[in-house]
Amino acid sequence: MKNDEKIWNRRFVLLFITNLLMMATFYASVPIIPIYCQEIGIAGAKIGIVLTAMSVTTVLFRPFAGYILDNFNRYHVYLLFLALFCLPFLGFAFISVFGLLVLIRLYMGVVYSVCGSATMTLAGDVLPQNKVGAGINRFALTISLGMAAGPFVGIQVQNHVSSRTSFLVLFILTAIALICVSFCKIEYPMIARKKFRIADAFYRPALPFMGNMIFIMIPFGAMLAYSSMLAQEKGLSAATPYFYISLVAGMLLSKFSTQKMIDSGKHKPLVLLSLIVLAATMASYYFLSTAGHLLVAGFFLGVGYGILQPLFQSFVTGTTPAPNRGAANATYLLSYDIGIGIGSLAMGFFQESIGLSVGFAVTAVAYVISGGLYLGYVDGYYRRLSDALLR
Repeated sequence: MKNDEKIWNRRFVLLFITNLLMMATFYASVPIIPIYCQEIGIAGAKIGIVLTAMSVTTVLFRPFAGYILDNFNRYHVYLLFLALFCLPFLGFAFISVFGLLVLIRLYMGVVYSVCGSATMTLAGDVLPQNKVGAGINRFALTISLGMAAGPFVGIQVQNHVSSRTSFLVLFILTAIALICVSFCKIEYPMIARKKFRIADAFYRPALPFMGNMIFIMIPFGAMLAYSSMLAQEKGLSAATPYFYISLVAGMLLSKFSTQKMIDSGKHKPLVLLSLIVLAATMASYYFLSTAGHLLVAGFFLGVGYGILQPLFQSFVTGTTPAPNRGAANATYLLSYDIGIGIGSLAMGFFQESIGLSVGFAVTAVAYVISGGLYLGYVDGYYRRLSDALLR
């Protein structure tokens, strides 16, 4: 029994490192791509097309990702798609044609949709059933940290080497992630494959969690896409890298300081407190004028998302039977794709109409809606699923 526990512990740690590298690398590319496009003569709306092309295929392919993970050997699928995930960074390093860059981003969306769903599913599979909820809550921090640390890594790399070399560095990081997961060697029994049906591609029990998280991710999408631009408008560009450091610091502090409450099942006060902190923080952007304010905002955003993102992921994985986890995670993670996409798109309109500061403040409304959904339905729904699983 102790040997078995050592095995799943080792596999869990390797998957944790792999996902953190993958997420950080992916989000590190976000600030590099626009600058690279400008360097090779791509400007204006074309940059937006290159950036958003990936979102289209990520959303469209998520349902197929769930089917693939539930009907094929999940470990082999992950190895294959993570290897495919490495290739776009090489493509960006050596290709400078607009149409081909769009195709690379479309391709990247397909492989990312599978990789992002696979890691959560594999992490749940290597954990004992009685540790799935708590384990996934910890594992999901890799997404939060990757989203926060990735842009900082990208900015720092690009400040020291050329854009093309930056993509080669990102390729090396993804290759290291692939090496890490290759040591997991997770075994699965033969699977009786079902015929693909679009109606089965969405795991219905995960839909309430997905709907709730969409509203939580809308302001995050706005922040991710436009924080640097807002800082530039306010003359605070020098503080931008430290904003992401503050974001990471907030996530780590919230995680370590609230883990006992989460493990003991005290979810409701944490969710509500996090939403209040996030709403107040986003509303405060209306008054943003100093670097100190920007860094404090980053810290409190980190606190809120460091609690909410892992917690909601544990709600999904912890209440889903193992054979359905691929579809459940793919369904739930659509909330990130849709929420971030809506937030980015909305801020594009807000920038032209009411300005970025007011636009950031307006997104706080999404947290209020999210709180209403959680109190009105999702909290009770989660408790009913958990009770049913224990019977």
